[in-house]
Amino acid sequence: MKGIIAAGDRLTANAAAEVLRKGGNAFDAVAAAVFASYMSEPALTSPAGGGFLLAVEPGSEPVLYDFFVDVPPVRENNPDFFKITVDFGDALQDFHIGCASVAVPGTVAGLLRVHLERGQLSIEDVLSPAMRYAKEGIFLSHVQASFVKLLEPIFTATEATKEIFMVDGKLIDGTVLFKNYAYYEFLSLVSREGQWVFYEGEIADRIDFMCGENRGHLRKDDLAKYKVTERNPLSFDFNGYRILTNTPPFPGGILIAFTLKLLEDELLGTFGSGEHLLKLLKATEGTQDFRREFINDGISKEYGRFLDSQFLESYRKKVNLFGNTTHVSVIDSEGRAASITTTNGEGSGYIIPETGVMLNNMLGEEDLNPEGFFRWPPYVRLPSMMSPTVVIKGGEPFLVLGSAGSNRIRSAIVNVILNSLVFSMDVVDAVHSPRVHYEKDTVYLEPGFSENVVEKIEKVFGEVVRFSSKNMFFGGVQAVTGDFTGAGDSRRGGVVLKVD
Repeated sequence: MKGIIAAGDRLTANAAAEVLRKGGNAFDAVAAAVFASYMSEPALTSPAGGGFLLAVEPGSEPVLYDFFVDVPPVRENNPDFFKITVDFGDALQDFHIGCASVAVPGTVAGLLRVHLERGQLSIEDVLSPAMRYAKEGIFLSHVQASFVKLLEPIFTATEATKEIFMVDGKLIDGTVLFKNYAYYEFLSLVSREGQWVFYEGEIADRIDFMCGENRGHLRKDDLAKYKVTERNPLSFDFNGYRILTNTPPFPGGILIAFTLKLLEDELLGTFGSGEHLLKLLKATEGTQDFRREFINDGISKEYGRFLDSQFLESYRKKVNLFGNTTHVSVIDSEGRAASITTTNGEGSGYIIPETGVMLNNMLGEEDLNPEGFFRWPPYVRLPSMMSPTVVIKGGEPFLVLGSAGSNRIRSAIVNVILNSLVFSMDVVDAVHSPRVHYEKDTVYLEPGFSENVVEKIEKVFGEVVRFSSKNMFFGGVQAVTGDFTGAGDSRRGGVVLKVD
């Protein structure tokens, strides 16, 4: 089957392309890509993390598959939970890992659900690329190796992580063949026994035992209770297009929608002009005010208690410099569109025994735990800014996109949508043009805007942080179009592959 893929790494994209060539569709392709991405992008995602997939298919209503992480109810008295520090060169950032940082993972359930409901190939064919990578080995790209190096304290946190992510006493990089035979065996088991083995069978038993032995919170009962949720995506009109994205209770999509609706009737001039940037930043500032009101009203009862002024204050205090997330966008020749964003947090440092799979550290993400760690009620689904998005024109996918980047996900998506729909850029220019982000009363700018315009921004907004080059801070947008063009974001080593 023909199609086009944009992903965070060439090997991730290759896995999707291989499945399309076998006759798989867009949903087979993204499932193959995400299972493979644990090998090719190990610092960003894992089958033991969570995410969201937006599915658009001719003749049916679009569906948002929510397989993000849940909060387990157990509270250990002396949890295995500790801080590590990551050196970003010009800044240090603390992350919290350990067995007690693990939330209930959803990625395995989500990918298998999407494949079951919408895929065409067998699960064996879908898992084949990832299994080959794990068994025969791969070489990490320079970008992905640099991410692993950044998170070295996590990839060397336990003997189990060292066994997988170190070769001859050295952390894996682009010069050594990276194998994970235990992951190959894990995928073989999943292909034979399906979701059951992870959530109720022997893998669930291993997780339960490991967490019990190491003062973690996750238990087998929590895995058995986990459910993928199918939601109607948020849908709104902008400049004659229909835009579909993530929906409440997750805030990213509605904040994207609010910013774009504020700008819909504005004259933005040319790209990079004062009209463009000042109005975009003012709209983003207005969205921050809306967010404050929106959150105070309560996204839902269970979120309303937590997503209040303390949540906003936590964002003012700290910016997640990494935003360790990855995204894949696919359109196939039959008009199916799949937009999927996944994450493992930074990873907990704990490997599920005999699987090679690192568990997430979502209970240790400060921006997801605004009232302090371990304060969420049991089984609440954690909040997320992840916003897989599809732009529809004439009833068909026009632009499929999503981004990595923590709280910059929404600004990255808004920047690219404006570039495409307002400034009529092709997808490559739309993704690679310089970006602007507003957060905590501070403007962040990539280079490429005129000095006169930047000075105007400084006069209006005060604090402006200028980056010297394009930076992963501003996200990683992977985008494809209905006419089979695409762009992989160079900020995070993105790649586009077309299957003819």
